[in-house]
Amino acid sequence: MILIISGSPRRGGNTDFICDVLRSEIERLGEEVRILRVYEYDIKPCTSCRLCVRKKECIIKDDMRKIYPLLLQADAIIIVSPVYFNNIPSQLKALIDRTWCIRGKLKDKIGGIVVVGRRYGHYGAICALISFMLKHEMILGMRGVTTFGFEKNEVKCDVEGLKDVRKLARRIIELVRKFRSPYEHQK
Repeated sequence: MILIISGSPRRGGNTDFICDVLRSEIERLGEEVRILRVYEYDIKPCTSCRLCVRKKECIIKDDMRKIYPLLLQADAIIIVSPVYFNNIPSQLKALIDRTWCIRGKLKDKIGGIVVVGRRYGHYGAICALISFMLKHEMILGMRGVTTFGFEKNEVKCDVEGLKDVRKLARRIIELVRKFRSPYEHQK
């Protein structure tokens, strides 16, 4: 299963549109896909209590308990994020911070990144997401994809960016299939 995480707190914007483009391309290639939209979940910030180190699980009771199984089940994780002040939104950052309790368990999963914003700040958002994936020892499918859009639906006009989004989807599927066990290929 390919997990797409929509990191925007805003429903129906450019980030959701990109997630739908990714889903369409992945389904066209015959793979199962799920979209997780952060605005649909109650995710509290990490308190850095470090109890997860001892207990091997996060002690905060919220919707992350629904998200951990999706992260662990996924063959690949693609994060799509808007650019907020040259970085990612706080809601997405809270999700990322709360994955400390599953460190070591995302190792060797395939990762992909798409960011959408005006004409600046993409680099900071991409760096934050690459850092997350490398901290978990994930395998990056390709460099972060940059798309341009600010007003609702504006990203639909970024023809080159959308080509790169589809290219990322194909690369993620290519890597997932290479890393699957021979038994899984026979299914």
